[in-house]
Amino acid sequence: MAEKVDVVIVGSGFGGGIPALRLAEDGRKVVCLEWGKRNTAKDFLQSWDPRYLATLYNVLNSRDFTMWVRRARTLGGGSVLFSGACLRSPREVFDYVDLTGYKVWPDEITREVMNPFYDLVEAKLKIRQVRWDEVPKAGGTFAKMLANLGKTCDRTCFDYENCLQCGFCEAGCTYSRKITLLDTYIPEAESLGAEFRTECEAFDLEKEPGGYRVRYQDRYGNWQEIEGGLVILAASAIETPCILLRSRAHLPNLSSQVGKNYNNNGDIAFYFLLPEGWPSAELYKGRTNAAVMCYAFWAEHRITFHPGCNPPGIFSAVEIHRRAGPGSLPWGLEHKQMVKKYYPDRMLGVLAIGLIDSVGEVGITEDGRPWVDIPMTAYLQNYISRVEGVMQTIAEGNGAELLYTALDGYEHGDAHCLATCRMGRDPARSVCDPYGEVHSYPGLFVSDGSTIPAGTGVNPALTIAANAERIADYIVKNR
Repeated sequence: MAEKVDVVIVGSGFGGGIPALRLAEDGRKVVCLEWGKRNTAKDFLQSWDPRYLATLYNVLNSRDFTMWVRRARTLGGGSVLFSGACLRSPREVFDYVDLTGYKVWPDEITREVMNPFYDLVEAKLKIRQVRWDEVPKAGGTFAKMLANLGKTCDRTCFDYENCLQCGFCEAGCTYSRKITLLDTYIPEAESLGAEFRTECEAFDLEKEPGGYRVRYQDRYGNWQEIEGGLVILAASAIETPCILLRSRAHLPNLSSQVGKNYNNNGDIAFYFLLPEGWPSAELYKGRTNAAVMCYAFWAEHRITFHPGCNPPGIFSAVEIHRRAGPGSLPWGLEHKQMVKKYYPDRMLGVLAIGLIDSVGEVGITEDGRPWVDIPMTAYLQNYISRVEGVMQTIAEGNGAELLYTALDGYEHGDAHCLATCRMGRDPARSVCDPYGEVHSYPGLFVSDGSTIPAGTGVNPALTIAANAERIADYIVKNR
């Protein structure tokens, strides 16, 4: 007989850890299943060794092998391993209409509706805007490049206290300076009786008279079952739709949109080769996010820019190379010599984030493993070319050279996965209602990045967290 509790949550990142606390505060018995380990600062390493990173992330190649996506695999999820940038989405995000004329965000969700929930997360994680003296040289360099064009930027908001700028934000902070769910929501939920079971991977679920039964594999490889009156899926925009797809035989009325509408948040990775004679950008120093961001092109292009500080290991993950001449291949002796010559002084990475239509899909193989497909459609290529034009203007205005970051042009998204179980009123267009409840299945909710209907215009972490607070608030009051 399956174990029974009030609430089963799958995933302990922003989408799962936050509802765990709010429902525990409401007096409910909560069990959260997390596929990663319980890591703390003493377990993290200042290392980019792929063997170490493989203990923290799960990486999935796209079907055509042109890109890859990563998902956090540790208690606390993305809150532990992301760059720390916490930004509210501009209000235009919530009014976005795609090329078919569909308004992707439900009318029930506006910036005004989200603001109180942004407030809750910002207070809990002590999010603040950094001072200019906390901006590393890489961020200052990009600010100077924009100023040379008469453009502006501003400082980013982070969930750090007394950051040492060591640069290993996405390998786990060994100094406990990043305020994560491990410091806030999770221990507070545990103090109220919530249980977080690590190294437990959910596989599928089925409807029961009193709720839903979740089947999962524990750390020893044994199959277990647990039944919850409510179930909340928050396993990432890759894993959550796969759990639902594996459950379709038991949940036949699921929307056909499960796994559809994958959105990479409009992410495109760019690199500049800075002019000779400029002060060193010291690319190896500072937070992964270089602490400044640019809204100067938002009104015209609906894009924002975010420079970064990157370790040498970036060259094994992103195919950075020149367009022609020596160093025009992302491998070999000439590439090695180019990196040795220009890194870390004259190379500067910048991530573009923008509002785009969803063009990808997540699905499962015959044996239930996930796959992701992000085809290079004419629409996506046009978007990349448009953003490239803006970046080329910045490069030319500073005497810099714009580098490629992929064999076919530019790396376009690996971390900000959204919209595969998006919210909406119409089951033909969405998987969940505006409060995260799965169409046709009362008591089954989704509260992670997969519910976010499209791009967020900035790093999506704060919007995912605030939306999880909003969904948890609805559940407490209505379920």
